[in-house]
Amino acid sequence: MAYQSIGIGSSAGDGTGDTLRIGADKVNDNFVEIYTLLGTGSALSSGISATASVVTLAGPSITGVASFADGSVSAPSITNTGDTNTGIFFSAADKVNVTTGGTERIEIDSAGLAVVGVITATSTITGTTLEATGDTSSGDNAAIGYTAAEGLILTGQGSTNDVTIKNDADADVIEIPTGTTNVTVAGTFGTGGLITSGAGIVIANAGNIGSAGDTDAIAIASNGVVTFSQIPVLPANSILIANLVDDSITEAKMANDSISSAELKTLSTLLIKNSGGSTLATFHTAGA
Repeated sequence: MAYQSIGIGSSAGDGTGDTLRIGADKVNDNFVEIYTLLGTGSALSSGISATASVVTLAGPSITGVASFADGSVSAPSITNTGDTNTGIFFSAADKVNVTTGGTERIEIDSAGLAVVGVITATSTITGTTLEATGDTSSGDNAAIGYTAAEGLILTGQGSTNDVTIKNDADADVIEIPTGTTNVTVAGTFGTGGLITSGAGIVIANAGNIGSAGDTDAIAIASNGVVTFSQIPVLPANSILIANLVDDSITEAKMANDSISSAELKTLSTLLIKNSGGSTLATFHTAGA
């Protein structure tokens, strides 16, 4: 119903205004509409107060459509008493924005939800994709980042590990100890390609290098001594005279009849000496 104004005539006593009954009826109709919209029809709902520009609803619910001005980041159109720079505003068509202290924190539009600042979750965040668009920073407790050069970035800060990757049984699989560039793998490390290292590969003292069928094929003691569980098979012609240290092969290390005329080839005489320089054996080729 449109507001009904009481006709008071052009001048006092000219007989052109509403009668007392008609005027009272308009007053009643106006109040009935107000009490119906803001109450039960016979009484106003408790908690409603108003000023020239603000209607405060302390308790009642609103049914239907409520329209608000656009507002702004510093003066949102939906706010609470005493904190007028915190609330909801509408920055453009099809957009809803949330501001706190005059700073925009959330924007919701047809593309989804965008958050400005840090998200602190006290429960599980679920979804199909979590996409980061910026780098992480030193001191981040647990952050996911992305740059075009580095790709996915995981940054953490813990008292024991900076980053820990676990399996579905909540067991540690990969650890990066706090403040280091080391990586600890709890289980078997498998790779379909090459493993490269710019600073070498170091294993634990008395550690082994092997295969699935012979896990200790190469044992390396803490003093660096290497022991093979099997006799090494060397490629043909892989050991040359230039590779042998002087006096490194003695008579005790040579099997009987291991050197014959066939091995001597074009040599006319071969002398076998000990470390003191004494001749132990002399071999002559045919015709020498």
